[in-house]
Amino acid sequence: MSIKLNKSITQVHWQPLTALLEPAGTKQQALTGFDDEFVDIVDYIIRITHRIWEQKNVGLCYRYYGEICPVFTLGGYSECVEQVVQNTLKTIAAFPDRSLIGENVIWKEEADGTYYSSHLITSIMTNTGNSDFGLATNKTGRVTTIADCVCFENKIIKEWLVRDNSFLISQLGLDLIDAAIHFSALTPNDTFNEWYNSEYNRVLEAKHRTELSFTESSWTTESFVHAWAQTLFNQKQFSTLTQFYHVAAAHQWPGGRQSTGLAQISGTLIQWLAQCPDAKMTIDHIGVTGFDDDTIDIAIRWSVAGTFNPHIDRLSSLKGSRFFVLGCTHMRVKNQKIIKEVTVFDEISLYANMIRESGHSLPLLAQGV
Repeated sequence: MSIKLNKSITQVHWQPLTALLEPAGTKQQALTGFDDEFVDIVDYIIRITHRIWEQKNVGLCYRYYGEICPVFTLGGYSECVEQVVQNTLKTIAAFPDRSLIGENVIWKEEADGTYYSSHLITSIMTNTGNSDFGLATNKTGRVTTIADCVCFENKIIKEWLVRDNSFLISQLGLDLIDAAIHFSALTPNDTFNEWYNSEYNRVLEAKHRTELSFTESSWTTESFVHAWAQTLFNQKQFSTLTQFYHVAAAHQWPGGRQSTGLAQISGTLIQWLAQCPDAKMTIDHIGVTGFDDDTIDIAIRWSVAGTFNPHIDRLSSLKGSRFFVLGCTHMRVKNQKIIKEVTVFDEISLYANMIRESGHSLPLLAQGV
């Protein structure tokens, strides 16, 4: 592997929050235009997240987000810092005690002074206020989020945000399809619809290569990631899983699905793809940083598009609907094999978009209809 651990850049792993909030040492990256207090891009992401969410200094969004800052999620689109503030307040109102534990930040530095960060977060929060999913439940849940950000001169200027909302609502005692029905009643803006249509068509029209391979001597992050997407998601060749995953790999998938080893991982992927048999995946961004001297972390932003083939009766009226997912994956790779993977996307928004587009009125399970 050509990517080696840069020991001078902040490492999130195993460090107590107190150490991350008070970094020792001098500036390790140029960070042109950033506040002098930040020593590197990881420090910037960790500390501004803590200030905005844990310390509830929501107004700091005006300092750390661009006035125009497109934020893409599968559930909606926002374009300016005012909407970032509104959405942050809305989430905190529903989950006032939300804490954000930074699990990892995978980053890339560009020649023009921009930085790309992929921030893996675990949140613990109690639903004491009404949310987009329904009325307050007063229950506590844990949720995984990945925020991919483009940062320039002290501000986030573009963001792709994915959250495992289906796992969260299961802990809150809410039904997945009920939550999707509730969420589908919200009307997205025209820009979201344009983005959604454009992305769906882009993925379907992309040239999906029929053969991708790599050898031990020619292995690169780029070739590995594209082969992973092409072989497993586009060609559905699950007998090749051993080319990508360690035999005892740990695998986390939305809805709180946890798998260990090749058989369970294969089952998770097959079960998910069965609801979209013609799924096509594109790799939209790759970032890589060193984890230790012989292990790397890879951040992938990807998209999947296809046609919905429902596997539960409640969604039968959606058969043939457009199926589109914005997803992010963090992989830990050692000796050219994945030893740990965390994949995140929003299943509630996935189903809500299809429900809204279909125009069908689906019954709520909670109402006994």
